[in-house]
Amino acid sequence: MSLPTKRSISSNTSTTSNPTSSSSSGSGNGSPRSPPMKKAKSQAVACSLDPNKNGLHHSHQDFNAATTALENDVVFDPSSMALDEDLKPEPLAAANLSRKKATPPQPAKKLVIKLLKAKPTLPTNFEEDTWAKLQSAIKAIFLKQPDSCDLEKLYQAVNDLCLHKMGGNLYQRIEKECESHISAALQSLVGQSPDLVVFLTLVERCWQDLCDQMLMIRGIALYLDRTYVKQTPNVRSLWDMGLQLFRKHLSLSPEVEHKTVTGLLRMIESERLGEAVDRTLLNHLLKMFTALGIYLETFEKQFLECTSEFYAAEGMKYMQQSDVPDYLKHVEIRLHEEHERCVLYLDASTRKPLIATAERQLLERHIPAILDKGFTMLMDGHRIEDLQRMYSLFCRVNALESLRQALNSYIRRTGQAIIMDEEKDKDMVSSLLEFKASLDSIWEESFSKNEAFCNTIKDAFEHLINLRQVIMFFLWFFNYDLYLLLNRLGIRKFLCLSISILENL
Repeated sequence: MSLPTKRSISSNTSTTSNPTSSSSSGSGNGSPRSPPMKKAKSQAVACSLDPNKNGLHHSHQDFNAATTALENDVVFDPSSMALDEDLKPEPLAAANLSRKKATPPQPAKKLVIKLLKAKPTLPTNFEEDTWAKLQSAIKAIFLKQPDSCDLEKLYQAVNDLCLHKMGGNLYQRIEKECESHISAALQSLVGQSPDLVVFLTLVERCWQDLCDQMLMIRGIALYLDRTYVKQTPNVRSLWDMGLQLFRKHLSLSPEVEHKTVTGLLRMIESERLGEAVDRTLLNHLLKMFTALGIYLETFEKQFLECTSEFYAAEGMKYMQQSDVPDYLKHVEIRLHEEHERCVLYLDASTRKPLIATAERQLLERHIPAILDKGFTMLMDGHRIEDLQRMYSLFCRVNALESLRQALNSYIRRTGQAIIMDEEKDKDMVSSLLEFKASLDSIWEESFSKNEAFCNTIKDAFEHLINLRQVIMFFLWFFNYDLYLLLNRLGIRKFLCLSISILENL
């Protein structure tokens, strides 16, 4: 189907303007009814664009008319609508104005914060005013007085100074303020009570006050400790700074330091003499020396010298007045006391040199005297417990060789008295067996089965057998008990001699 030309459009227009004639002629000629269909189509379109109707909804009739036109293959020419004034729609803008538009949801507006171009400035005299608050609080702490400003505000003041790069000045000011109070506290001890125990109590109170005060100051300036101190090399923490100031001014007060050390040594000596002392006071003051880092040079050296002098005098006195068993018990008690003293109030590093000093003065220098005075008596009396104490104490000073030599001498001397007594030849074998049984018991219970001591016993008995070889041979030959004894001792020389004697008979 071809599109209509202009001429056909004009004829269609005239036909449309006179519908009666058009319908009559159309019906008489039997021609197709296309023009009326076009009009129906135009009417359907016009209705769809009617401004009085909602453009989004169409009437049912208009929809049927448009559908019928499409089913009859009628071509809709928009140009025909332009020539028809009645069917010409109103402008699209006017139609849109009559509609109710739906507004879509708008996105939420973003809040934009713009920084000020000019940096905020600190108040005038900010550092001085903030330090005035802190200085007042530090003075109140040292003077044990209440302060009007609470701890939270003081802590915040330290934070503000550190955040504005004023931590260095703050640290120096705190150090200067603490030094003035610590110096005054130590100077107040000069010329105090001549009673050393009372004086030590004053020193201990001063030290405890310093510890409490530095802990409070450190709590206020904790942010300074965690920022400026850690970030700056060779700067001590506030706690260490307080200890260093106390050590400095203690050394600048030699009277206080000397009286403190002297009082400690006097108290320990009194305790060694059996008097009751305040061990808690000793513990606190000696820990003070340890915390200050002056324990070794200020106290321990003098303490070990006094200990050596004390036990040197005591050792000489007790060796003259006591027998060996009692002296060994006394030495054992003294060593236990010194060990306990290290646990209760002395520094742990002192234990080894202290015990060595006591052992040297009470044992090592008296080894020959102990053996000469009491070893034979202990062996003859079969004093198992006392011999065991002697053995353990000699182990502490590496004197077992002296004890072994003493045992060897004792066996030879005692055994020779048994063997060389011709009047007691009949009882010699039983005496030797009894003597050997006693030595075995002492070796097992007192000498801890030391192998060197066992060999000493064998060598000493071999020496005894060689003193009277022929007599010992006949005794061995006719006495089965002696035979077992010599074989158990392993004296091979005597057995070889016995065989040579039998060959010459």
